[in-house]
Amino acid sequence: MKLGLCSWSYNRTFASGKMDLEKCLKVCADELKVGGIDIIDVHFKGGDNVANLVKDTTYLMKIKKLATDLQITISAVSPGNSFGKDDPKDEKAEVDKINKWTDIAYILGAPNLRIFAGWAPKEKHEELWPKVVKSIKECAEYAAKKGITLAIESHNDGGYLPTSVETLKLLKDVDSPWVKLNLDTGNYQDPEPYAALKKSMPYVTHMHAKIHKLSPDCKELEFDYDKIFKVLKESNYRGFFNVEYEGIEEEIEYVPKSFEMIRRFMKKYGTF
Repeated sequence: MKLGLCSWSYNRTFASGKMDLEKCLKVCADELKVGGIDIIDVHFKGGDNVANLVKDTTYLMKIKKLATDLQITISAVSPGNSFGKDDPKDEKAEVDKINKWTDIAYILGAPNLRIFAGWAPKEKHEELWPKVVKSIKECAEYAAKKGITLAIESHNDGGYLPTSVETLKLLKDVDSPWVKLNLDTGNYQDPEPYAALKKSMPYVTHMHAKIHKLSPDCKELEFDYDKIFKVLKESNYRGFFNVEYEGIEEEIEYVPKSFEMIRRFMKKYGTF
């Protein structure tokens, strides 16, 4: 198993202007001492305008070279998206956006593009589900030409994929070797979330280590990392396990504490 950072861990620090992507890469290398990073779209300069990023690749090449020089693997690029739009033009725009982000992942040498199924009112999930499947299939066909794996992440808050049931059904319906899972350890809303993680592991290409409530002495108070690491150990997971800190405490202090906690469990379970 390889340890990395999800740049969302520093989202408030990015938003304040105290960090940019170049600085974040240097923090990964010099302070956190990890080998990988999953980059959230808004953390690229002008990341909310994917068309401009694709047109002018000078900035992307600068990021790629810096990551290479620092010996940091860009394990994934993670845009925001939502399929299943009522208006066909809006749905096509979502597909086009993901295809452009696939181009960016290709340029950066990232093997995975994290995507979402999306969000819609619960009463419309069944009606819109075929659109979601069709759009992801279209994106997968494009991603296959670039050698990029689409890593679907389940999500709560009204998403199409609140539990492992919907998530694994989506994989089955899409039925593409280029569509797998970005498994977040804290997103499933199953009655037995750790059993759901275990059930999902055969389909995983990339992971987020969710951290919500970390004590000052580096103990996660919301998620049971003993159970999580037993799943990782039993599954022989060898991909990137990227810390995604979402606590309310100061990120500059608590992201390193999060890595201290994860490394303690890696040592305990021998998952280096």
